[in-house]
Amino acid sequence: MRLIKARFDGFRLLDEVELTFSVDKSKNVTVIRAANESGKTTLLSALQWALFGDDALPSSYSTISMDIPDGQVGTTTAEVTYEVETAKGSRRYRLTRSLSDRAGSSNRPKSTVELEEIKPTGNDSIPNVESYLGQHMPADLREVFFTDGDRALSFIEGVRAADRQKRVRGAIEQLMGLPLLEAGLEHTKKAERGIRTKADSIAGSDELKEVRSQLEAVDIAIPENEAKLATAKEEIANLGDLYSRADRALQDALKKGNRDEIAAALESIGKQLTDAEARKRRADLVQSELLSGLDFAKEMLGDKLTVASGILEGLRKKGQIPNSTIPVLEDRLNHADCICGETLDPNTTEGKRRRDAIESLIEDSRATDALKSRISSLYYESSHLTDGELLWRDKYIEAYGAREREQATYDELGRQAAELEARLSKVKDNDVQSAREMRDTYLQQLTDKRDQATRLDVALRNLRSQRGELSKTHETLLARETKGKKFAAELAAAGDIREILEQTLNTMKTREVDAVSRRMNELFIQMIGADPDRAMIRRAAITSEFNIIVFGRNERLLDPSQDLNGASRRALTIAFILALTQVSGVEAPNVIDTPLGMMTGFVKREVVKVAAASSSQLVLLLTPDEIHGCEDILEEVSGKIFTMTNPAHYPVMLKHDPGTTDARVIVCQCDHLSSCAICERKSPSGPSKKAEAA
Repeated sequence: MRLIKARFDGFRLLDEVELTFSVDKSKNVTVIRAANESGKTTLLSALQWALFGDDALPSSYSTISMDIPDGQVGTTTAEVTYEVETAKGSRRYRLTRSLSDRAGSSNRPKSTVELEEIKPTGNDSIPNVESYLGQHMPADLREVFFTDGDRALSFIEGVRAADRQKRVRGAIEQLMGLPLLEAGLEHTKKAERGIRTKADSIAGSDELKEVRSQLEAVDIAIPENEAKLATAKEEIANLGDLYSRADRALQDALKKGNRDEIAAALESIGKQLTDAEARKRRADLVQSELLSGLDFAKEMLGDKLTVASGILEGLRKKGQIPNSTIPVLEDRLNHADCICGETLDPNTTEGKRRRDAIESLIEDSRATDALKSRISSLYYESSHLTDGELLWRDKYIEAYGAREREQATYDELGRQAAELEARLSKVKDNDVQSAREMRDTYLQQLTDKRDQATRLDVALRNLRSQRGELSKTHETLLARETKGKKFAAELAAAGDIREILEQTLNTMKTREVDAVSRRMNELFIQMIGADPDRAMIRRAAITSEFNIIVFGRNERLLDPSQDLNGASRRALTIAFILALTQVSGVEAPNVIDTPLGMMTGFVKREVVKVAAASSSQLVLLLTPDEIHGCEDILEEVSGKIFTMTNPAHYPVMLKHDPGTTDARVIVCQCDHLSSCAICERKSPSGPSKKAEAA
């Protein structure tokens, strides 16, 4: 989607305002220069309202002109022309949204909207406008492509870590189209349940119905546990935030008075404990994997497996493995004579008798078919269990020793920490005691919540494994039923589709997050000019829990909302948004209001360069201060530049009388380097020459 032109009438400060946007790929930036209170944020809101409808504005937001007295009716109209690239080429559309509202009313009425495709032969009106617009620009992506510089910081700032996680996850999932895959997966699961229900009603097997009932119970339990686990992870993120803040508060309290040495020692021990705990977890994992792998089975059952292999080999020599009785008998029924040479002609008495005998033998063989199939499988799998050297014992001794060493290190560090805590407890200080109690409370809650998440994760794994076993049992039972064979095939097809969708979702949730994370880091490092060997900020990343994090020297984890300056926080936010749009491949305009706030020098210039190079179409709403220092770059990348001026700024800030006192902005064609009788502003008052000389 590319913006071509927009016109607004009666939208707050925007009246008879018309703007055209650059569609030049080599100069893809449109700059709207405007001082504070000159309509930048209003323009951003107006564009969102036009394209996304009434839900894009707060319910209390009034669109009508501020010049209309309370009680009178005013009309607001927005007209946006845009292009969409399709397989058949570019298609151009004109969108018109309007509403009439009474000034001072607390309830804003619903707007009306019209959409038409612009063609050389005449325009075609399009029905179902809102759904059609959703195909061009989904409403869920509004805050990604239409960004308020201050509000966008909520991706990395905010009181609750869970809220930040939700915003980051929501932006990634929507832009990657994951909700569509999730809807498709849910539809497939529903189809599976429907097929099983039909199969049970036709087959009439009590065992089949019981397995289906268990499957349905598991299918209900899995999403319930997934939701609980997601909630637990959000609570862990919040508690982690609270614990970190409480711990910092404790460290600050400890540094008051004569406790600096103990505080430093505690901090050092804390870092060592964190590292030791991570190493201990890894050692635990290695040891647990050795107790559940194939090598463990070989070690424990080596002699038994050798005996079992001999038994299976004997069955093979007797012709009982592989199992092929039924296929041979069924194949013979397709011939006119038996293997022995006797007739199988159903039209003769002897032939019919022999055919009946073979069919009876086939039915008798079916009862043992599953057992023989399993024995055949065991025969071919047995070689994997008996070949090779038994090295498990040596591996386990090494893993056990490593775990014991890490446990001893962890225990010793814990003892040292306890001693330091005991020394601190002897020092009477209400601030320290209160901070410690708060930190310990959050730590206990965090530990409990992590334990809960672990239990839920284990339960989910068990449920998914149980579902797989039940599904196989259901398919086996269904295949035995003559009337169920058709449904067995349908279930197999539905199961294949479900597995593909599940694997695709899991892959995208990891691979795409990694891709966005890598690209965000590249853009962010370029924006802030971080030298890989000397910079305080080394890299940024998005975790699997959808947290945006930053690393400093020595891989020290930094809190973006507290450890980064304002310019770096904005740069990180813009880098995330640009990375998201690039990785998704969605072509849409990036409209950003005051992106360069709190930025100066190198960072400001690099943000403009990177944003221009990383966007298919970029619209920047900038103050004169933001433009200062970037004039040459804007000259290179901008295809369109306009200036918006608020007449109410005369005579304090504007140099010339604009000739109107209306509450509306005036648009002129002045670029970022020029001014006219409308937009020329007075020089800001600075220090006196005397003060400067001093």
